[in-house]
Amino acid sequence: MTFLWPDALAGLLVAAVLAGGYARAAFRSSTEPVAYSQTPLLAAAAAAGCRVCRHVPAALFLLALAALVIALARPVVPWPAARGWPIALVIDVSRSMEETDIPPTRITAAKTAAADFVRGLPRSTPAAVVTFGNYASVVVPLTTERDRLLAGIMNLSTQLRTQLGDGLVEGVRLLTGEAAAGAAATPSPEPRAVVILLSDGRASDGIPPLEAAQQARERGVRVYTVGMGTAGDPTQFRSGYWGVLDEPTLRAMADETGGQYFHAGSAGRLREVYRELARIVGWTRAPQEVSALAAVGAFLLMAAAVALRLRFLPLA
Repeated sequence: MTFLWPDALAGLLVAAVLAGGYARAAFRSSTEPVAYSQTPLLAAAAAAGCRVCRHVPAALFLLALAALVIALARPVVPWPAARGWPIALVIDVSRSMEETDIPPTRITAAKTAAADFVRGLPRSTPAAVVTFGNYASVVVPLTTERDRLLAGIMNLSTQLRTQLGDGLVEGVRLLTGEAAAGAAATPSPEPRAVVILLSDGRASDGIPPLEAAQQARERGVRVYTVGMGTAGDPTQFRSGYWGVLDEPTLRAMADETGGQYFHAGSAGRLREVYRELARIVGWTRAPQEVSALAAVGAFLLMAAAVALRLRFLPLA
């Protein structure tokens, strides 16, 4: 936490002096005898009373004063804010996504995780859904309508081939338009847009995946890749060789663009990955002044102090 007017914090010294004065007055022991004709009645009243309760209003008042001083100092804290990057979810819908090593099927687990990702994004962030199999296809164009995105994800169905590179190129075109690629030699610290690409196998044909990643980098698009699968033995899958995850290619695609590769071997892990990605690409922390919150806190504390003062020490 930082303060725009830190000099105002000197007011906390006033609160500290008042607290010290109250403590000295409230807890000072008296050596003067007190004459009282009904000693048993006095003892019973003292036992029935709350020795701490009578100090609560004063404590709340001092806390309210401190909160007011902090509000005057104009505190600034890191606050969650939308990054604003447009995002394309590029999802493999090849026939290998029907494998059941990630129950109930890979494609079902992918739909659930992608839906979690969409729900975790800021409402103002535009997102799109692109698939690749026999061909690359835009299922949902860029939109902030979450219901439309979720419906598009849940209606996905599988195809035969795995045109991995074409899927990425289609996602990049959707995000950046048909403008010519730039001449960037290294990934930009701040991308124009982001692709989240999921695959469970390896490219069968089409544009080479690394060539597609180079195009993404040249257009300022950062690519995060997610590989899902549990084994490297093709005999365990109906789709054989094409159902074995090609992690080196997915990792190289992410590295080419300054992104990151994630692996998921279970439905639970896949959901965790997509939730983490929603935080990474959807959110950041920006400085935000919270003087109003501190002022509201001061008001509530003061109101509580007055209410308790009337409750425990009613006015004569």
